[in-house]
Amino acid sequence: MSLMRSASFSADFIFGILSAVLWLGIPIVFFKMIYLNVDTIAGWSWYQTLLLVGIYTMVDGLMMTFLVQNLPTLEHDIREGQLDSILLKPIDTQLYYFFYAVDFTQLVNFIFGLTVTIYALIHLSINWFYLPIALLCMLAGCILYYAIWFLWTITVFWLPTNFGRSDLFLSVIQMGRYPNTIYRGFGKLIFLVILPVGMIATPTALALLGRLTWFGFLGVIVLALVSLVLSRLMWLCGLRRYDGAGR
Repeated sequence: MSLMRSASFSADFIFGILSAVLWLGIPIVFFKMIYLNVDTIAGWSWYQTLLLVGIYTMVDGLMMTFLVQNLPTLEHDIREGQLDSILLKPIDTQLYYFFYAVDFTQLVNFIFGLTVTIYALIHLSINWFYLPIALLCMLAGCILYYAIWFLWTITVFWLPTNFGRSDLFLSVIQMGRYPNTIYRGFGKLIFLVILPVGMIATPTALALLGRLTWFGFLGVIVLALVSLVLSRLMWLCGLRRYDGAGR
């Protein structure tokens, strides 16, 4: 049904392509302008950064496909007390709000990100032995992306305001396309542990480059699992608080 809904509006696909070009093109141009004056940024060369941007765009495109419509809908249903009918469905409600509305136009971002990633890999020396590790890191990045957005969305259980939670998330999550080695001090604690947007794409890129330590690999896997469990626990806590009026 979601596929038919997307395919029935060709304008959506055209707009999706234009949006994907801008979404990917702006950071590439931004980084290229910097690399015209420097050789590396926090130890990352131009093609290594391009690899990171491509990987982040793949994760972003894939997760946006499932979340860009569903999580704002979830926020609305909680706030307006419309969650009751969904809770009665014979499917886990958290899972329902992942698959209910799939926006296939967002896969354009994934394809563009994959293209940039392949282009960067052609210009880099890669040990393909690390590919399985990189794929696991990418899966962990997807889990982190979901968990951060989901946890932020369900704060509406406790703070049922009309504040645009998704807009703020989409602004903050973009920091995931920058190398996480740029963070220092307190910023490192915030963006690598508390709000781990810096762990969404960088570990995958480091794995492909053969620069990811075993500690770093285990760290991102554990962080993803903890975030997923935390999202479930907070969801259950929120449901206990929900009274049908969004409070």
